[in-house]
Amino acid sequence: MTAVATVRELASAGGASLVGVANVERFDGAPSGHHPAELLPGARSVVTFGIRLLRRVTEWPDLLRGSPLIPEEARVEALRSLFYKRSGYDIVNDRLNQIALTLANHLEEEGFPSLFLPATYGQSPDWTRPGVLPGMLSQRHAAVRAGLGEFGLNNVVVSERYGPRVRWNSVLTTALLEPSPLLAGKTCLGEGCRLCIDECPAGALSLLPSASDAEVWLDPVSRTDWSMCQASQRQSDCMGRCLRVCPRGS
Repeated sequence: MTAVATVRELASAGGASLVGVANVERFDGAPSGHHPAELLPGARSVVTFGIRLLRRVTEWPDLLRGSPLIPEEARVEALRSLFYKRSGYDIVNDRLNQIALTLANHLEEEGFPSLFLPATYGQSPDWTRPGVLPGMLSQRHAAVRAGLGEFGLNNVVVSERYGPRVRWNSVLTTALLEPSPLLAGKTCLGEGCRLCIDECPAGALSLLPSASDAEVWLDPVSRTDWSMCQASQRQSDCMGRCLRVCPRGS
């Protein structure tokens, strides 16, 4: 079995829904401090893997309507705090970290120094907030460069099989692994759809000027105003809506 096949098998056995490999050259042009070779000297490959989210997880605002257990005035907050954040983030992130540890240990046993960064809630640049791990490696960029999807109008990765309902992590390694092919066709329906943009109650998503010129989107085509997004999440049931309304994937 080849090294790539072994890595894929280990990731899949650990619960990964999608697995891909990018060589570090695909990250050329990354912002200073974010290139894989800066995070792991001698890095040659990045193994990226994702775990799909259950549809019911992203459809959390519609769950338990009319429940005799939870009053309607408490239902949304209970689901947002106790269900979506746990089932859509914490539990999935824990499994992503376990898969990453398994792969990194395997590669190091084979003689290749490797590294993974714990899966996080986002790409915060703020190093001053206690308990916050800033995003040193963009998992979205890694997934796209491993051929697992493209940047959608919702500013997350849209995969062919699961749409945007996937969370990601990666292992950086000095092993030279055969890279996966880049995405051959589009997965986001683009401006012919726009549901993610139009359904955002905060209007936090906006298209970048060059979005309509790209045939296969290797880079973000929209921007997210994170302060508007987070404020809206605190005031409404919009958390995960840009994933929920996307018609792509199962």
